Amino acid sequence: MAIIKSNKLIETSYKLNSREQFFVLYLISKISQHDTNFKEYTMHYSDIEKIINFDGKRRIANKSEVFALMDKLNSETIMYEKGNIVGKSVWLQHMEHNTETDEFTFSLSEKLRDYLVQLKEHFTKYNISNIVYLNSSAIRLYEVLKRHQFKGECELTVDKIKFYLGIENRYSKFYEFKRWVLIPSQREIEKYTDIRFEYKPAKKQGKKIISLRFTIHENEPHFKSETLQLLSKIDPKAGEALKKNKLSATLSVGSDTSLTPSLSRALDFLAAKGVNKAFIKDHIFKHPKVNYEPLRGYEDIYFNMLWKFFSDKTNAEKPAGAFVSWWKKGTLTEDGLHARMMEYVINRKKNMTEKERKLRDDERSGANHHKDITISEVNLGHSFNLNQFNIERFKADYPDTYQKILKKINQNYESTFKSLNQEFNPNKYRKAIEDKVYHDCLEWYTAMKQSV
Repeated sequence: MAIIKSNKLIETSYKLNSREQFFVLYLISKISQHDTNFKEYTMHYSDIEKIINFDGKRRIANKSEVFALMDKLNSETIMYEKGNIVGKSVWLQHMEHNTETDEFTFSLSEKLRDYLVQLKEHFTKYNISNIVYLNSSAIRLYEVLKRHQFKGECELTVDKIKFYLGIENRYSKFYEFKRWVLIPSQREIEKYTDIRFEYKPAKKQGKKIISLRFTIHENEPHFKSETLQLLSKIDPKAGEALKKNKLSATLSVGSDTSLTPSLSRALDFLAAKGVNKAFIKDHIFKHPKVNYEPLRGYEDIYFNMLWKFFSDKTNAEKPAGAFVSWWKKGTLTEDGLHARMMEYVINRKKNMTEKERKLRDDERSGANHHKDITISEVNLGHSFNLNQFNIERFKADYPDTYQKILKKINQNYESTFKSLNQEFNPNKYRKAIEDKVYHDCLEWYTAMKQSV
């Protein structure tokens, strides 16, 4: 996935964090040099999340962070210089958010077109794999040095470097700039990219260092991403709206044909909690304890209870990220905890109806891969019927929980609209809020009943 940028666009200044830069560079990598105009993209928030989290390392934990990212790209200016002219632009020419479907429609600013399409000369090309793991300053410094790689060296003033990195007003002392920017960037660029560099003072004014001379070499990175291929599979189609996932009374099984129905349901459950799907399939589902034979066909129950255990033990602001961290550390696969989860699964299996046990046994053997199971037929292994769930009864039986859920959803809506500089009218979105409240109450009620 090649990124091709005019050298003039590289020699600009903007303040984006590594996550925001990565998304912009991903979009640029999708531009063909045969294009004459920018395409318009329509992307569901979950697809933007997938791009950022493609390898489980760059984490966007929730919907509001996606909204904030898009808002930043629609408002953060790029400052450029053309001789005596100083200009400003933004990354996104326009952005629309469909609050009902959670889709974004946007295109890159026309001001950037001459810097990104049909470039014949004075451009820099590199593969997106080189910037995947770099911090924001290292990404920009990599681009600047890559632009001069053909010469093998370049001289840049300290002020100009700060301008490119968008940190003009920071690190007034050179030793601070060296400690917090140059040294970390040098280490990251050598570790993760196809170049490495050394630098030394070129010009001084008294004791003050005015400029640096960089020597740039080809490099074999110490670390290569083995999951970058996952990113190439994410290819949002320009201008094509993606369907919104709606709450229904069925559990779709076999939605991922590479997984058993129980694993597919477990995948959907964890993904709904914000855990990256690639990490789930490549790390969680490949763990020996998850491939434990007595667990096959009941993985959805296992992970439902494992999440409940985890959520009771953590106060993390970003539960999905904490879940991944706990998994990597082995906290969630510890022998004692696994035994407790398996004991629960076995007890649940004993309490299932014969029909449900047979259905799950058929799933284990590969039968009924494309059957839809209604909630009335399968209720995740418990004897209560979710079709009997009544929101008014729930409000009466669990008033504190209901108010907590309602308050949280209203706060989420308010923060979302605030991040987009839009006014939130609760009456206008009352139906959507009611549906979301119903869904979250049902989810809480389901988990509570399953733990009985």
